[in-house]
Amino acid sequence: MIGLADDLFTLSPFVRLLLQSAVAYGAWHAGVQIEFLSIPALGLTELPTWINLPVTIIWLVGMANAINWIDGLDGLAAGVSGIAAVVMLIVCLFMDQSPAALIAAALAGGALGFLRYNFNPAQIFMGDGGAYFMGFTLAGVGVIGLVKGVTTVAVLLPYLILAVPILDMSAVIIERLRHGKSPFQADKRHLHHRLLKAGLSHRFTVLFIYTLTLWVGSLALAFSGIPSGVGYAIAATALLSYTGWRVRKRAKL
Repeated sequence: MIGLADDLFTLSPFVRLLLQSAVAYGAWHAGVQIEFLSIPALGLTELPTWINLPVTIIWLVGMANAINWIDGLDGLAAGVSGIAAVVMLIVCLFMDQSPAALIAAALAGGALGFLRYNFNPAQIFMGDGGAYFMGFTLAGVGVIGLVKGVTTVAVLLPYLILAVPILDMSAVIIERLRHGKSPFQADKRHLHHRLLKAGLSHRFTVLFIYTLTLWVGSLALAFSGIPSGVGYAIAATALLSYTGWRVRKRAKL
């Protein structure tokens, strides 16, 4: 019986991926499809169905797990998701993508309202279900609101807006594989773990990652051509520079 339980526990990440992929397939079938990619030397390339299906599933499932993986500190996943949703809302409105903007607005309101009770010290917690929902919905809004735009900039915007959880997940997976571990094996390699280990407080770590998310979001506003987008990017860069300086002062050398 113990051996069977261990086997089920070992397989659980794969079962989760299988179920997430099934849901992502349903979204793809409903029209949430990545139909274009920006490929170096080729530019904007239309993807045939046999390619856009796995690309869309990887994007949706990957982002669901990326948000879940950063949900390691009070308020972190909710704040990052809320900031990303607000940026997507602004860009979708600018690109006249009203349906996607409506979803982004609802997600931003839900995330930031939840943050009121989830910020350290948290009174309520998001859990896997909430983090999966946030990540999956953000990824879906990115597809129907931004990637549908037939321009190289539009295709790249969702990846830029969600760069912080994407890069965090990618770096963790690479590190785990380098050390011969399963990419699904939990450890302390995430950005927030490294910042805590460097001596930052819980709250300052979360606020610094918020600043990173706001910065990449401001870059997306600038690249999308929104009026004053460059000004927002400059202001966010200044804020990140100041916050980075504070991190260096607080971190253990």
